[in-house]
Amino acid sequence: MSGQRGRINIVSEQRGMYLTDDPRVCGFYNPIRDAMRRAVNSTEPELELKKAVMAANRTGQPRAFEEIADGFLPWLAAFKATGVPVEGTTYRAGELTLKVRPHLGLRRKDGSTHAVLVHTKEVPLTREAANVGLRILQHTIADTLPGATPMVLDVRRGKAYQMPKRTNLGKLDVLIAAEAMGYVTHWKLSGLFEAMQDGQAEAVGKVG
Repeated sequence: MSGQRGRINIVSEQRGMYLTDDPRVCGFYNPIRDAMRRAVNSTEPELELKKAVMAANRTGQPRAFEEIADGFLPWLAAFKATGVPVEGTTYRAGELTLKVRPHLGLRRKDGSTHAVLVHTKEVPLTREAANVGLRILQHTIADTLPGATPMVLDVRRGKAYQMPKRTNLGKLDVLIAAEAMGYVTHWKLSGLFEAMQDGQAEAVGKVG
């Protein structure tokens, strides 16, 4: 959902993470997500986020974690919820199989529950992209947190999205299928292009 250039960068980045043996490439936001999960059941949520900020040791992590904490803590205080467990499952769109596990399960004082995907990136989340995440949560909610309301949280900005009532879900499913097909095709062609480049480099090496 990020346009031509964005998709190229995302697929290239994810292929690199998938193919690397270096664990440092993955999990940039995992410590702050873990802190958020602890925070929702803590009497001192600020302390949980502060611990993650203080422990951040990768390039860009301290600033990113601070911005996430600055957005998340006021939102959590206003939303007034505690954490509940969520389960993982899978969702299949054509040839693409997605692992789906909400980052947060929340219960409000009235007993209502929410399954929350958290957007942590610096680039703001768009309504169109949020709807894709919400629809995938809708399809999988019976397995992840039955009876919950799906939510996507743009955490740096403290802005939560829920599915608009007038959304045409049929068209949204078509969009998701098309995006999944484009992603798979791009992934396959990127691999083919990389193989061709490797073959050309090997040939040049032999000639040299």
